[in-house]
Amino acid sequence: MAKVQIPPSEFTEIPRLREIIKMLPEEIRVCSKHGEEVDIKVGKFLPNQGPGVPFAEAYWEGCSVEAIARVIDAVRKKTLELIDRAKQTYREELAGELEPEHTGDIVAIELGTGGYFVGKDEVEAADKARAAGHRGILYFLRVGSPFTHCLMSPRQ
Repeated sequence: MAKVQIPPSEFTEIPRLREIIKMLPEEIRVCSKHGEEVDIKVGKFLPNQGPGVPFAEAYWEGCSVEAIARVIDAVRKKTLELIDRAKQTYREELAGELEPEHTGDIVAIELGTGGYFVGKDEVEAADKARAAGHRGILYFLRVGSPFTHCLMSPRQ
């Protein structure tokens, strides 16, 4: 069977999308009609790209456009669920602990474990999370503010 390939809308989102795909149930990731798994494939690794995309090409791959669309939709929904969970964790567990001492700082919440790390900016908070061994998706919030929200996955 020929595979269908669709380019991603944003190359910089690929690491995060790949992490979220892993979280989806098999019945969403795998086409029930053909038994083929939908995934994002990446081409040859390009070293020394700086802030650029570290691979030559990337594309969604699956047995049909419909199967790919189902996974893309599920990834969008899962992303919103993860964001809601991070915001709830902040409101219910972290706000009282971090405010007012860290107001204005950035907190990185690791969505898989609920671990959190505070830094002056996203880079410092992410560096602290990675140094502590966290490899999952991070959600960033500015302590004491409804602004500065960001979802990020680890660099490969």
